[in-house]
Amino acid sequence: MNAYTLREALLRGDREAVTRMLSAGTVEQLKAEKNALLRELTDAHLRGEIPFCQLTAAAQAACAFPLENGPFTACCGGVAGNTGAIGKNYTMMLLRAWGLPTLDLGVNVSAEAFLQAVAEHDLRFAVCVGFTAADAEFIELLHQKAQEHGMRHIFKLVLCGASLTPEALARLPLDYHDNRAAAVARWMVDIWKK
Repeated sequence: MNAYTLREALLRGDREAVTRMLSAGTVEQLKAEKNALLRELTDAHLRGEIPFCQLTAAAQAACAFPLENGPFTACCGGVAGNTGAIGKNYTMMLLRAWGLPTLDLGVNVSAEAFLQAVAEHDLRFAVCVGFTAADAEFIELLHQKAQEHGMRHIFKLVLCGASLTPEALARLPLDYHDNRAAAVARWMVDIWKK
């Protein structure tokens, strides 16, 4: 088997090769290369130049990198009524690939559970995953409850996956009005790194 670069291993989705490189190389240098490629692929995917499966392959291989040390920065969960885990798992994979320490709340998560996680872990982000207009109504509820508890100002609220028009998204009390998981993950990482 011929050895290949980290870039090639990530593009092939070869997590085993990435793990070998991490054990033999300088993790910080490799992390910088990984993040540069994730940014490149995310940008290309969002422009419609590559399919999400190419970003997915690289992201799942990038999950071989260790998470940043320290406390959780975000929580992610399927909103109440959303019992499917696919969208939540995909979003978690992208956040994990970037190294962002994220608490997995699971699916069918109540507004109260999101707020409890934010309060208990002093989280900067609440990532809601949903697909329908009813799921979007959950954002209104979560926002309202956070305001009632005087804690809305301490975290960024985002929605991934909901099939809504840009106008409908713009009306929601979100801190970022793009519902594509790749865009949300990159936006969160940019804020997290500041």
